[in-house]
Amino acid sequence: MEGDLGAPNASVLGEHSLLVGSSWVAAFLCFIILLTTAGNFLLILLIVSQRSLRNTSNYFLVSLFMSDLMVGLVVMPPAMLNQLYGRWVLRGDFCSLWASFDVMCCSASILNLCLISLDRYLLITSPLRYKLRMTSCRALALVLAAWALAALASFLPIKMGWHELEFQVQPLNVTGGRGDEEQCRLLVSLPYALVASCLTFFLPSAAISFTYCRILLAARKQAVQVASLASNVATADEATPQVPRAPSQPLAGSESRRFTNKHSKKALKASLTLGILLGMFFVAWLPFFVTNVAQAVCDCVPDGFFDVLTWLGYCNSTMNPIIYPLFMRDFKRAMGKFLPCCRRPAEPRPSAISLSMRNSNSAARAATSLKNVLTLQAETDSMDSGAPGSEPRLPPAPRGPGARSVSLWDTEPPGTELSTPVA
Repeated sequence: MEGDLGAPNASVLGEHSLLVGSSWVAAFLCFIILLTTAGNFLLILLIVSQRSLRNTSNYFLVSLFMSDLMVGLVVMPPAMLNQLYGRWVLRGDFCSLWASFDVMCCSASILNLCLISLDRYLLITSPLRYKLRMTSCRALALVLAAWALAALASFLPIKMGWHELEFQVQPLNVTGGRGDEEQCRLLVSLPYALVASCLTFFLPSAAISFTYCRILLAARKQAVQVASLASNVATADEATPQVPRAPSQPLAGSESRRFTNKHSKKALKASLTLGILLGMFFVAWLPFFVTNVAQAVCDCVPDGFFDVLTWLGYCNSTMNPIIYPLFMRDFKRAMGKFLPCCRRPAEPRPSAISLSMRNSNSAARAATSLKNVLTLQAETDSMDSGAPGSEPRLPPAPRGPGARSVSLWDTEPPGTELSTPVA
């Protein structure tokens, strides 16, 4: 008798706990969808509305944010319904269409990340020739090529049935007593899984790792050159008779060491930044693609575990509009106009070492070399007016404390701005 009374209570408690768990899952997934959609939409709007952000490099960012926005608007909501209801609640005709958009948008996001790393690589390794190599037409052509490759890897094989295993709305396990329910899952063959994964993940991942490692090596090399030139400037400055300094003016040697430490910290920050970018990318997508290939081989991956890895990949579209603008100066300045929390403090005054280098006759050459390494002013107006095949000439070293340096996250070489709108 007691067992008969306890059985209904246990079932009620089980249903209540399941309902509470589903509510938390629904709230979390809705938060992810809203954050993904709002973040990517606001950044696209910021680039379009701000003249300072309309440049060639941001073409790739607009394409990245557009693909991530489509993930949040088109891909995530049906996936959330699948997760909550455990079945496909929309029309059966939309199943293949949704899966095609899923593969295309996620693949386009990964390929756009590859284009951004290539753009960073060209800007850091050859800043003076960047405008000649990366024109607006070439940038648009690369963006279109990325979307075309993503579409060819998704819509074409799914609609034509080239993935061998037929795409269909398959019933859930009949043994569970729920054979009347349907769920939309893409069952692919091993050749399709290998080809699609190589084209849309493994090869772009290798390119991203290569370019970011080269950028990191360039940053460390620049830090070593800065340290060497700063020490030479300080030695030459101490060996030459100087005008008597005021008691409050610091020595050139200490300023040189402080100057070197500052750029060493910048190189360390660049290393940490690249580590965060690569880490987030591989944590989000590597488990999914490895599991996808394993599923095509043995068909032994549980559906729940595969869904978790799929949403982990979706979260990369949520993190992209947060991570990339966070380390880019132009976006910080543009967002500072609208958000008080993003405003940066005023630019610091020139240090005493820079003043002493400009006032010292003995250290003039060393100071010029140091400025050439740190500022790399890319005023290429003369190159644009010359012949297309002509060799660009190195501009004169900038003067004055207002010269900017080429940063790993500057969207354009200093002194250049494109007026071509991003639309």
